[in-house]
Amino acid sequence: MVGNRDIFLDRSKMDWFSLHLNHCGIQECARGYSWGFHMRPYHLIHFVLKGSGSLEINNQVMKIHAGQAFFIPAGTAGMYHASLDDPWKYCWIGFYADSRSPLIELMFGENTVVDLAISMSEVEKMLLSIMSVSDKRLCDLEAYSKEMFSGEQFTTISNLPCSLEANSRMLHLFAHLLDTQIDSNAIMIPGYNPAQEAKAFMDAAYSEHIQIQDVADSLHVHPNYLSTLFKKEYGQTPSEYLRAIRMSQAGMLLALTNHPISMIASAVGYASPFQFSTAFKSYYHISPTDYRKRETK
Repeated sequence: MVGNRDIFLDRSKMDWFSLHLNHCGIQECARGYSWGFHMRPYHLIHFVLKGSGSLEINNQVMKIHAGQAFFIPAGTAGMYHASLDDPWKYCWIGFYADSRSPLIELMFGENTVVDLAISMSEVEKMLLSIMSVSDKRLCDLEAYSKEMFSGEQFTTISNLPCSLEANSRMLHLFAHLLDTQIDSNAIMIPGYNPAQEAKAFMDAAYSEHIQIQDVADSLHVHPNYLSTLFKKEYGQTPSEYLRAIRMSQAGMLLALTNHPISMIASAVGYASPFQFSTAFKSYYHISPTDYRKRETK
């Protein structure tokens, strides 16, 4: 008989280690290419395969070069730019994870940018493997070049077997990253942090009709106390964060789907289309209908 048994994970904290793929891709950028990003409910990691560029995030500008990775947490906005002299080629992976998860902290610590111990060619090969689940043209590729795939070519994962396979390959990537970046004997599960607990609650439940009182009640603290802790940790109140994450998701759904406004309102936690439209116009200074027309021209 042979076998093994996992004694590492605390079963009460299994959600902390759960990762779910949102999207991934590879791009060779033109000189000076810029990309701005709004708040999203998922995390992003970019791996710089070659070249260089800069990242603007949290009122900081960071220079980044080949062999490094940069992390954009859920709920964060910013912009990044390819170098004018040596524009970068990068790959990225977007994924949903509990904001209390120690996985990102283990890889990045307090930093936004880290040097990677794993080779960039290996990272690129693993990202291509994830994408090949839905795009068979990528199955045998060792590297990507824009001459091979002109423009933007995204394929969709639309069935459960492919979703499970893509997620398993993503976990394989993370296993390699953690194995090469950290001392496995030093892994510690983080302690209780009410602000992180509140963020995790809102990340998971923003699509429900929750109020900040519900968040505070789930943590058995007063809303005012929670607001003080949350603002100290994240620079905004829980109400501001919940509103922003809902509006960001609503904007994405309006731009990328044909779902009716009423369905999108419900999907981001609003009890009625009217309530949603009022909140959306207050946030974006444009109605949901006009926003959709503008983004889909």
